[in-house]
Amino acid sequence: MILLFFRHLFAQGFVVAGIFLFLSFTLAAEIGYRLGRYVTASKSENSADITISSTLTSGMVGLLAFTLGLSINFAQNRFEARRDLVLAEANAIGTAWLRTQLFDDAAARTLADRIEEYAHVRLAFTTADSDADIPGLIAQTNALQADIWQSARAIADHAPNPATPALIAALNGMFDVSVSQQFAYESRVPPDILLMLYVGSIVTMGALGYEQGLAGNRQVVLTTLLLMMWSSGMLLIADLNQPRLGSIRADAAPLIWTIRGFGAKPQVR
Repeated sequence: MILLFFRHLFAQGFVVAGIFLFLSFTLAAEIGYRLGRYVTASKSENSADITISSTLTSGMVGLLAFTLGLSINFAQNRFEARRDLVLAEANAIGTAWLRTQLFDDAAARTLADRIEEYAHVRLAFTTADSDADIPGLIAQTNALQADIWQSARAIADHAPNPATPALIAALNGMFDVSVSQQFAYESRVPPDILLMLYVGSIVTMGALGYEQGLAGNRQVVLTTLLLMMWSSGMLLIADLNQPRLGSIRADAAPLIWTIRGFGAKPQVR
């Protein structure tokens, strides 16, 4: 239920999500501060309590910072995988298209046209703005792969030459990369880690406010800056973890360059 709520929250925009995170952390710190002031007012001030509270809070902040860094690393690795696979897929499509130029018949020209159409579909998959468009694009990809394979079989059956194995290998590589790319887009930071990070942040910010309440010394400016930085860190994770909703996306330039390259027919020697 909580994970569905956050998914819906981030779908509303990262500004809305950032405001929600900051306000929830601020509320936790405020509750902790008031609780600390209540405890201090109900009994005589004890410097040992403040020291112990400070030590425990520092440990919580350190553990939470480690979890935040680990989550950012997870999200960044998945972003890097998506970006690298865009380049790999562009190279695979370009290689397969070039190898069709080693054949001079109608079947090879049909195959080249299918590969060009396939490149446009894969570009649409990479740049799609919504997960709702993905099932249709995957269906188009599968249909084109079937057509491409039938065209390749026709070439192998009716006009085999020494370049045929190289063409088949290039097509296999092109198909394999599309599966890898689809998996990379589906692979996210485990939701349990994100949930643990958020709950841990709420608890830690509450403990930080509690420590300030015990000490009777509220650092409003520094606390606000800390909460803003923490909210920004979690937003960064969410951005990297939402390949189609966030502002940090895999660059589709290699696929665009490959498609542009189809316009100039190379001279086959």
